[in-house]
Amino acid sequence: MLTVADLAADPALRLAVVAGHAALGREIEAAAVSELREPGPWLQGGELLLTIGLLLDETDEGCARYVEGLQAAGVRALGLGLGADLRYQAAPDCLVRAAEAAGMPLLAVPDGVPFIAVTKAVFAWRAREERKQLEWALHTQRALTAAAVQPGGLAGILGAYERATGRPAVVVDLLERPVATSRPGHEALVAEFAPMLARVRAQGLLGAAVDATAERRREVHPLGSRRLRAWLLVAGPADRVGSNLVTGDLVSLLSLELERVHGLGATRQRDRAQLLARLARGTVDDIVAARWLDAAGLPGGDLQAAVIAAPHAAELAADIAGALPDALTRVVEIAGEQAVELAVPVGVDLAGVLGTLAPTRPAGIGIAVRPGALAVSLRQARSALPESRLSGRHVHAADIASSRQLLAAVPAERLQGFADAVLGPLDADERAGELARTLTAFLEHNGHWEAAAAALQVHRHTVRNRIATVEALTGRRLASAHDRQELWLALRARELARAAG
Repeated sequence: MLTVADLAADPALRLAVVAGHAALGREIEAAAVSELREPGPWLQGGELLLTIGLLLDETDEGCARYVEGLQAAGVRALGLGLGADLRYQAAPDCLVRAAEAAGMPLLAVPDGVPFIAVTKAVFAWRAREERKQLEWALHTQRALTAAAVQPGGLAGILGAYERATGRPAVVVDLLERPVATSRPGHEALVAEFAPMLARVRAQGLLGAAVDATAERRREVHPLGSRRLRAWLLVAGPADRVGSNLVTGDLVSLLSLELERVHGLGATRQRDRAQLLARLARGTVDDIVAARWLDAAGLPGGDLQAAVIAAPHAAELAADIAGALPDALTRVVEIAGEQAVELAVPVGVDLAGVLGTLAPTRPAGIGIAVRPGALAVSLRQARSALPESRLSGRHVHAADIASSRQLLAAVPAERLQGFADAVLGPLDADERAGELARTLTAFLEHNGHWEAAAAALQVHRHTVRNRIATVEALTGRRLASAHDRQELWLALRARELARAAG
């Protein structure tokens, strides 16, 4: 940008700085001429204002008021025209004092230099700067395009961008993990962008954001053509405005590269979908399953499955496949609704992945199994889907593998009815409370007399006598697994019914 110092150094203009030397670094955006007493309302800011001082109030108060008005309007410098036929042949002392006090550069325009020459010089300088920026942008665009057709991929394009602009850049996937950087070591930048990414995530391809201060500028740009594939994170000094001229080209080239990679992986994803279908048919020998996984370029360790209901299942499957290179995915139909089945190696934070890529969709998660038993994990994941729809959260099969969870699905009045039918004879006895506590302790300690007695802080013979009373009242034998189960369910059902009431 053109500064006051640059203009004053132009030998063709012969301008002299008579005040405000400390502010010569101010940038000049335009030049204007005015003889008004208060020209501020007619200015936009950023100007060099030229005047011959025709209506200048030559008192200290008048000059101070004039300069302060210019300062408030955003004027960057004041040029006073001098000449034998003009009002002033030298800058008046009152104006010099006012300009110095306000920190306003005051330039003396000598006789024989018309104002039009100064304004032309200002706009010519700006035109040269704009032309330089456009030439730089064209050169940089060519460098980025050349990098895009080289084998370097995303990292090659980002590297060319940083070499041209000095601004580090990182591409992160949908899980916000770095997949390419303009230079090694920039991965640490991702943590700075976490709040910005959180704000734009839900906006998809429309989710761009800029955070700029006087010193630093950070940008987030979505990448992809028809669907979001990743994000571009750019950081750097805020004063490199020219860098913004090529950001659009960078986004386009990175998006094309991502789509190219995605297209190359389409065949691989079809093969993996077929493999998942084979493993889903039933259990197979682990050696056979490991051989199939190896042929698909996948590790042969234990797997964990999930099923996600989604109206646009193919798009979700593509997101998951892009974020998890070792995943098996396929689109299926469950009860007339599209869903995505997937399997990932144990160790992948499957719950975290689903929380990021499908936070609002019903999803069931199976247990970790050996490769040949993946069908079991898939079956569990499918079984957990109804509970996920009811609860509004992702459900792990282990979360519903309990009698309490099963009973929780039964209306409270039916639970109470079942409990009363089984435990009613105990309720009628005057020792109902201690009998119920003893029965509960006995069942919780798997029928061990000593352990139950210790928990109740009574003698084991007391426990035996009370359990004998329970058997006599209820007509059930604690030696029978069936009877123990009914008594246990009745106790749990009463507990849940009371909690619901």
